Amino acid sequence: MSVKQIRHAVFVAVGVLSVSALAAQTTQMPQHQMTDQMKMSPDMANKCQARMAEHDKMTADMKAADQKLDALVTTMNNATASARPAATAIVVTEIVAQRQAMHAGMMTMHQGMMSHMLEHLADGKESMAMCPMMKHKG
Repeated sequence: MSVKQIRHAVFVAVGVLSVSALAAQTTQMPQHQMTDQMKMSPDMANKCQARMAEHDKMTADMKAADQKLDALVTTMNNATASARPAATAIVVTEIVAQRQAMHAGMMTMHQGMMSHMLEHLADGKESMAMCPMMKHKG
């Protein structure tokens, strides 16, 4: 398996897990989300917004990691024959570091989401359905 294929597989896995776990926050909420959040307790609405902000940060971090890895792979591909092993080692080291960070982030995200869903369940029958994160598409 090539480095590019490994990188692609890692980022596809991160993308699938992150999309299924959290949703992006917008600076201005659509009207239906504002209405739903007004039905929630203010504390719960704030918690939903905090979760969405964490997702935005994770998405931005993933994009930055993709760009860094793309630049390293370009450098590796353009390296001379004598410099290519060192450039390849840098790419592999970065992939491993990103994968370790991804696993740590996924564990934190999973724990946070489980806690958030339990808070919704404790907040009432419709609370989870009103969560803007549950309505997010994409």
